[in-house]
Amino acid sequence: MSLIEEKYKNEKEVLEKFLSVSTKSSDGIFEIFGSLPNAQVYQGKHKQQRFVYIPGSRDDKVLLVAHADTVWDNSYMPELLPTPQTLGYKNGKYFNTNQKSLCGIGADDRAGCAILYLLRNSGHSILILDGEEHGQIGANYLKNEHPEIFEEVNKHCYALQFDRKNSSDYKFYNINITSDFKQFIENSYKYNFAGTSSKTDIAVLCKDMCGVNLSVGYYGAHTEQERIYFDQWLKTYLKTEKLLEKKQNYYTTQKPIVYETPHELVL
Repeated sequence: MSLIEEKYKNEKEVLEKFLSVSTKSSDGIFEIFGSLPNAQVYQGKHKQQRFVYIPGSRDDKVLLVAHADTVWDNSYMPELLPTPQTLGYKNGKYFNTNQKSLCGIGADDRAGCAILYLLRNSGHSILILDGEEHGQIGANYLKNEHPEIFEEVNKHCYALQFDRKNSSDYKFYNINITSDFKQFIENSYKYNFAGTSSKTDIAVLCKDMCGVNLSVGYYGAHTEQERIYFDQWLKTYLKTEKLLEKKQNYYTTQKPIVYETPHELVL
């Protein structure tokens, strides 16, 4: 065991715990977070319409976001064999050793769930969502069916989602973040801007608060070659842990610019 693995043995065990939960269902993740103190579990008519919300105790709280589902969930791909992943570890990298499982290890986004679990006593709020992989089902359910929760989460200082590939990226999507928030994220993490394309849960959730998605060290998402590097995952966790200990400022979204079309154009 390396020095970093020995020093952060507990963090490594937590990551392994979450990577070992079956990729075929979100149930195991919901059982873990649903059993925590003050957890509020919401379930809609369809299975993926669900989320766990644990309000933080701090006045200056941040919303911490991750999703429980994987792309190999039986709700999405029932034709896949029910054989679970078998977790392997070598040279700081986790990977699937079961060639019959036809799936990866679910680091997208069990890695993010593991970070939220480690931060469960930080005083900041936790939000675990289902259905991210098929159109942010849980996030849209929260927004449309629980407007009171939607308004409550938007009163947080800002949102941090842990669901980005690679080691050092950050992404805002279509959120109307301010230049101050962008500078704050850059100064806090020293990560690289990864553009605004695609979509994830914070793109649905962030109406009044700014939000960002951060790298958690996985690669090859949605493939059988999916893997995650412990040191890269740990880096984001440690940076976040340090950041959240500080007094937090509010970063509210800016209003989108609306350009009026003139009734007539004078040349």
